Amino acid sequence: MSLYIFDKDKTLLRHIRSRLIIHRPPLKPEEQVLRKGVFEKLAEVRAAGHQIALATNQSAVAHGFITLKEAEELAKNCAAKIGGVATWRLSPYDPRAKKQLHGKPNPYARDDETRKPHPGMILQIMEELGASPKETFMIGDKKMDKKSAKAAGVHFIDEKKFFKK
Repeated sequence: MSLYIFDKDKTLLRHIRSRLIIHRPPLKPEEQVLRKGVFEKLAEVRAAGHQIALATNQSAVAHGFITLKEAEELAKNCAAKIGGVATWRLSPYDPRAKKQLHGKPNPYARDDETRKPHPGMILQIMEELGASPKETFMIGDKKMDKKSAKAAGVHFIDEKKFFKK
């Protein structure tokens, strides 16, 4: 049995197009729409006896667009839409965020070991589920996902290759 850890936005979910043709991650549960073929592919992974988990950076928290609780609800909503997960982790941190937010110090405006490209989320998930690096795969769409996988000593699969788009 293997462990497949997925990035959330642009790997499992479509980005939102705004009026200015700027793409952004979904910030509300109703905006979270699975990419074509995701549900079916994850059903195959599950049927083969493998575990599925989510590891997602949620810098919208650090930038004040959503709260930590809202980010957690997004992770839970995504997990439900893909048919469930063994566990999930999110990192609300972003070192590029403003140090002050709404007139108060911003606790999420920093780098953190849990923020990809660091390996923290992957290592936490592996520890919780008792998975070894040899049997763990990180699937994502960005270089930071690949760097995070490398830092954790696990295999990386680009989402295009995994979902054969």
